Amino acid sequence: MLFFQFFLLVGYIYAYVLTKTLRIKTQVVVHLILLALGVIFLPFGIHDIHNIEVAATPTWGVLTVLFISLGFPYLMLSANTPLLQHWFSSDVNNVNPYRLYAISNVGSFLALISYPIVFEPFMSLDGQLELWSSIYCVFVALVVWIFYVVVIKSQSQKLNNAKQLVNSKVGFSQVTLWFLLAALGVVLLVSTTNALTQNVPPVPFLWIVPLAIYLLTYVMAFSSLRLYLRVIWIPCFMVLSFVALLIYIIGGQFDFVTQLIIYLLILLCGCMICHGELNALKPRQGNTTLFYLFLSAGGVFGSFLVTFVAKELFDEFLEFPLAIVSVLLVVAASLWWVRKDEITQLNKGHIAAVNQLFLLSIGSLVVALVWLLVFINLNSQYQQYDVAKDRNFYGILSVKDINEGKVKERRLVDGTTSHGSQSLPLTPSPVPLSYYRPGTGGQLIIDELSNVKNLQVGVIGLGVGALAAYGRPGDLYTFYELNPLVSVYANRYFKYLENAQADVEVKLGDARVTLQNELDSGQRNNFDLLIIDAFSGDLIPTHLMTHEAFMLYQQHIKTSGVIALHISNRHLSLLPVIAHHSRSLKMQMMLFDTPGGGYEHDAQWVVLTNNRQLTESPRLMDKQTPIISSQYQSVVWTDDYSSLLPILKVLN
Repeated sequence: MLFFQFFLLVGYIYAYVLTKTLRIKTQVVVHLILLALGVIFLPFGIHDIHNIEVAATPTWGVLTVLFISLGFPYLMLSANTPLLQHWFSSDVNNVNPYRLYAISNVGSFLALISYPIVFEPFMSLDGQLELWSSIYCVFVALVVWIFYVVVIKSQSQKLNNAKQLVNSKVGFSQVTLWFLLAALGVVLLVSTTNALTQNVPPVPFLWIVPLAIYLLTYVMAFSSLRLYLRVIWIPCFMVLSFVALLIYIIGGQFDFVTQLIIYLLILLCGCMICHGELNALKPRQGNTTLFYLFLSAGGVFGSFLVTFVAKELFDEFLEFPLAIVSVLLVVAASLWWVRKDEITQLNKGHIAAVNQLFLLSIGSLVVALVWLLVFINLNSQYQQYDVAKDRNFYGILSVKDINEGKVKERRLVDGTTSHGSQSLPLTPSPVPLSYYRPGTGGQLIIDELSNVKNLQVGVIGLGVGALAAYGRPGDLYTFYELNPLVSVYANRYFKYLENAQADVEVKLGDARVTLQNELDSGQRNNFDLLIIDAFSGDLIPTHLMTHEAFMLYQQHIKTSGVIALHISNRHLSLLPVIAHHSRSLKMQMMLFDTPGGGYEHDAQWVVLTNNRQLTESPRLMDKQTPIISSQYQSVVWTDDYSSLLPILKVLN
């Protein structure tokens, strides 16, 4: 989000400078040259992106990859919106240029919802990039034609000097409100998305819905349908702000549908207010490039606040409640500014409207102050139940002591997903709970391999280190963990690693990258057992589940070695993907479904192996779940292709 917002800003700055300093024909020549350069930098192959070396923190690493792979073409794309609307606004027909902005957001919305259901399921990444790059070339050709038309029209004196287009004054207060309203819309979008993905049960593609609503509010606000009615949207948001307070503090007490509806309604009303006020404050004639410049600057600022500032200042998603109260405060300022503007042209027909603006402004301010006081009081009471909580690039991680009824345990929680637990009070010899409890697939396989001397076990995904409890003296358990905070919490607040009888080693970093580096340096781990347990709700790290990844795993296990995967998931079934790997690697597949009951979770483990000790074990044969291949088709995932649609349980 920060990358696209930032390059949008750079593109708008470029468009603003271009229209203010150069004559029409010179602008056309400069822009067409840069568009042509964009074609040179197009990412025609996914392998070019894969080969980019990133040795930086995750945030800067992501930004680096995006910049190198897509920066310049996107910069040129972003500049076209203000440029084309600038020329459109100079048309003698005096048609509203902001209708084009609404149309462009319709295009963004259609692209957003079509990608996961039309393009991703049926095209490889290389194919998608080739298609996108080809369409970019067609786009450049269309822009050439458009600017040819502009040059023809520039024979008019009105278009020969760009300064003549500016005929409306814009004050400091107005541009400040542009900036703040645009920033708030982005903060509300990102913070609501974070709150959704952290606090409600994970659902695939859920992140698409908030972004779609954000785009639609731009369409609704800047269309000519007059859908933004302050007397409806602002009071609704006032009421929803207190509902948001409840959902933020005690969201777990509500069912999934209720939480989802509330979050999305808050986002809809909040963004509709921000974008509706932007539409009301926009310049009527000229200054369109200046307007979009401050709009994009606000977007960058909002993304920067969430990406960097919030993570440094807060150990929870406080940007969500702060965004809500900020919307109320900024809209109060916006209404006050509009009211003053209306007074300057006051007549009898305006009196009621001005009074309405005054009441809404004062009401927003009062509600904001009351809301803030209530939030501070409730949040301080709620936080006392956490043992520890911290936030980094990967999200918010917390340790909670649950003491309700028969449940007395300490849990490591990422959003709503538990990454392991331990009974309270903490004991020197803890018995694993939840997905790793005795009788589940992971424990059964480890127990069956217990006759192997000095068992070598690799585990992708540390959690609380519960599997280390099954180790014996002489065994070596190597954990690969992406999030360094997980390692800190597992050692500090749980006893599995500290009291393990086996030797334990934790390697931080992306597991696949680490394993590949080990292989490249000549190190084959010869694991007796390699466990993949790196899935968090619907957040499937697909690069750990591709054909290439499993080929790598096979090179790190012994000939009789075992690959075991913990794939418990409410919405996705990874069985079709693993079934394909089973065939391609020529390994037998075993399934262990262990029902929960009571306070325990259902646990699903899948095993790939050619170890006859396991495949012919009477005990395991009695425990495993029959696999009916006719119930599903194998799904191929590679580094060049993957899609969640074929593995959605609701579709199978």
